[in-house]
Amino acid sequence: MPAVLLRKLSDAALTLFCATLVLFILIRLAPGDPAVLLLGQPAEVAGSQSQAYERKAEELRAQWGLDRPVFMQYAGWLGRLLQLDLGTSLYTGRQVSEELAERLPATLQLSLAALFIQVTLGIALGAVSALKAGAASDNLIRFACVALASTPAFVTGLFLLLLFAVSLGAYEISSEATWNRLWLPALTMGLASMPQFARMVRANMLAELGQTYVLAALSRGLSRRKVVAHACRNALLPLVTVVALSFAAFLGGAVVIESLFSWPGIGKYALDSILRKDYPVIQGYAFIMVAFVIVLHLCVDVLYAYLDPRLHHKRKRAAAGVEEHA
Repeated sequence: MPAVLLRKLSDAALTLFCATLVLFILIRLAPGDPAVLLLGQPAEVAGSQSQAYERKAEELRAQWGLDRPVFMQYAGWLGRLLQLDLGTSLYTGRQVSEELAERLPATLQLSLAALFIQVTLGIALGAVSALKAGAASDNLIRFACVALASTPAFVTGLFLLLLFAVSLGAYEISSEATWNRLWLPALTMGLASMPQFARMVRANMLAELGQTYVLAALSRGLSRRKVVAHACRNALLPLVTVVALSFAAFLGGAVVIESLFSWPGIGKYALDSILRKDYPVIQGYAFIMVAFVIVLHLCVDVLYAYLDPRLHHKRKRAAAGVEEHA
């Protein structure tokens, strides 16, 4: 186990390094100049005014280190990153880590609420669809899942805003991260990701209910309710990975929903920074998201190994085979 964990950690470190390098280069290749965006597009002027504008722009590029080669910029950023320094925003002059830390709780709050809606509705609808396979309720659930999966999240969000905020007046439109504003963006994100989860629950349940141990348990007179509950636990075990990846997707993919509902999270902050070419913020946000996904994958691997007893038996047989061969 320690050797496997050490190998996974080394792979994760290599993946993180490659991801940061690619992201850094892609950000620098994007069109636009932060100095021009900060100073404003120059008017059609000539002479001293134009020269003063160019001098000011050059001073800003030199101050931000943008006049150096890209790989030197990356080396400097990586060196600061190893010291846990994400840099300073080009526009606010504040530490990127501080600004991300201020907005991270709002995104975590939204992502956890959306994950709860996704998992709750997905398990409930998927289990009912599997237990009532072929019935009218199964067909209705599958049709609803297809319709939701075919609708972009921002379209669902616009419809819910029109319904609850405009027509019913039950939702307050503002830019504050309050509890009474949480439910609608969380519902939008949860509904957008629920269909895939419900289909996986249904498929796993049908596969598990067709196993021989289920038929044997029913033939021995065990109650159908207990057998189905046991099969449901086995069917939901592989979905631990899906839940973890959904949480990571919510954190990294909340940009559209946060912008649509003016939710003050790191997604909206990152989008505003992309439009302003605030390189340190974009790089810091991308690094945090990539690192979070990698760490989450490691945690899921370890957790899944302890939750699934079949992996324990497989490792024991492999270890016994190695000892016999030795």
